[in-house]
Amino acid sequence: MSELSANGNNGDSVRQQPNVLFIMADQMRWDVLSCAGHPICRTPVLDGMAARGVRFANFYTAAPTCTPARYSIFSGRHVHVHNGWSNGWPTQDGEIFLPSILKHYGYATAIAGKLHFAPREEAFGFDDFRSFRVEGPTPERGYDAYMTRKYGEYTRDRIEEGTGGKGVGRFADPPEDYDTAWITRQSLEALDGLVDSSKPWFLFASYHDPHSPFVEPEPYFSMYDRESIPLREIPPEIRRLRRDARGTQERAHVIDDPEVVQAVTAIYYASTTHVDHDIGILLAALDARGLADNTIVIFLSDHGDMMGDRGRMNKQVMYEGAAHVPLIVHVPASIAPSLTPGRVVDEITGQVDILPTVLELCGLPVPEGVQGKSLLPLCAGNAAGWPNEAFAAVRAAPFVRQEAYMVGKKRMLRTPEYKLIDYGADFRMQWELFNMAEDPAELHNLADDPAHRSILNALAARLEEWQAAEPSPVRVLGMPTPSYAYVPADRRTAMRAAWEANMRRSAARRWQ
Repeated sequence: MSELSANGNNGDSVRQQPNVLFIMADQMRWDVLSCAGHPICRTPVLDGMAARGVRFANFYTAAPTCTPARYSIFSGRHVHVHNGWSNGWPTQDGEIFLPSILKHYGYATAIAGKLHFAPREEAFGFDDFRSFRVEGPTPERGYDAYMTRKYGEYTRDRIEEGTGGKGVGRFADPPEDYDTAWITRQSLEALDGLVDSSKPWFLFASYHDPHSPFVEPEPYFSMYDRESIPLREIPPEIRRLRRDARGTQERAHVIDDPEVVQAVTAIYYASTTHVDHDIGILLAALDARGLADNTIVIFLSDHGDMMGDRGRMNKQVMYEGAAHVPLIVHVPASIAPSLTPGRVVDEITGQVDILPTVLELCGLPVPEGVQGKSLLPLCAGNAAGWPNEAFAAVRAAPFVRQEAYMVGKKRMLRTPEYKLIDYGADFRMQWELFNMAEDPAELHNLADDPAHRSILNALAARLEEWQAAEPSPVRVLGMPTPSYAYVPADRRTAMRAAWEANMRRSAARRWQ
C-alpha cells in the first residue's frame, strides 16, 4: 500500500483520492522518444514529463497485438490467463478491468479514443464513452460517426492525391478533423464532465497514432524529410518472403523497398510528434483547471512497430521493435513525495504491472489474482526483490509456410541479459536466444550454440513455470462479476488449449 489509504466507497474521503490521466499511444516503439535517445524524432512534451516523473527504460508488452495487450494492461493478467487472445475476441467471462474497479470505489470514469475491447457494445466500466471506433454503448458520439456526419462516406486513410500511396500520404481534410485532434478535443470535454462530478476521476485518452495508416495533416506531414532518414538494409531472406507472401495482410509485415521504409518512417515520426504535441494540450489543461497537483499521469503504448528493423513492418513479433514499449509515470509530490523526478528505471517491467501500480497510487487494495506487481518501489529507487523479467505471448495465424519470421503461436521471456523466443511446434525454427547486452539488435541467434545450452534450458524451464501458473479469478468485494459471452466459452477454451499444447510440444524438443 502506498502513502495513501484505501478508502473504499466513503463519500468525502474518496474525494481526496488522486485523479488519473491515463494516456496511450497505439503501436509506439520505446526508442522513438527523444528522451530515450532518438536522434531524429522530437517529443518535447514526453521528454518534459519524463524529467518530472519516472521513465521505465525496459518496459515490455504482454502481447505484440492491440487487444490482448490492452486486456493485460487493464486486468493485470497475462494473455494465457485472461484468454483474450486476438483482436475482436473478448476475455474469458468474469475478467475485471481497471475502470470498473475504480468506478466501484467511487471514481468517475471516461474514455476518449480507442479502447479496442470486445464485445464492442460494452462500456467496460466507463461512465462517459467517446469512441474512436464504432464501439461502446454510445457509438453515435464516436469519431467514425463524427466524420460520417460531416463528410458522408469516408475512410480513415483519406489522403490528398499525389502525396503518397494507399495508406500513406497527407490527410485530405482539415487538420482539426484528424483523429488525433478529435481525441484531444473529446478528452478535454470529458475532463470537464469528470470535474463537474465532484468525484475523483479516471480519464483514458487513447490515441490511434502512430499506428497505420501512415497519414498526417500539415504541418506534421512535412515535418520530417524522408531523404534525411537513413536507408535500411533489406535482408535477402525478406525479399524472398515478400515474393512468397500469400496476400495483402502478409505483405504488410515484410518490406523489400528501403525507400518505402523511409517514407513510412518519416510519417511515423510525424505521428509521434503530433501525439506528443496533443499530450501537451492535455497537461496544460490540468494546470489551467488547477488539477495537476492531484493528478497522476501515466503514458504508455500497447505495443511497438518494427519500422523496417530486420526488413519487417508492423507487430506480432517478439523482437524489440514490436515488444519493447515506452512507459512514463508522473506522480505529483503531494501524492508521493518520495519519488525522485527524472529517475530512469532500468529493471525489466511489463504491462501486467500497471493495474497494481494505479490501484496502489489511488490508495486502493490490489485484488488477489492480479499477476503484476506495483512499480512504486522501483519509482522510489528500491529494486530489492524485483523479479526483473517480462513475459509475452501471442497466438495468431501463421504466415508464409510456417516461417518463423512473423506470426503464429509464440511466447517470450526477457531477462536483463537474455531474450528467449519460443516458436512452439508450428515453425521450422523453434527457438531464438539473444544476448541483449552484447547484441541489442537481435541479429545473432545463440539457440544452436552448445555454449549457451544451459542458459536456453534454464530460460525455457522458466517459461514453462510461468505458463503453468493459474492465479485465482480477480474478485472485488461487493462488485458483481461481469459476463462478456461474445465468443462461445468452448471456443475460447479450445484456443487456449491449442496454444498450450503447442508450447508443451515445443518444450519437449528442447535440449536436455
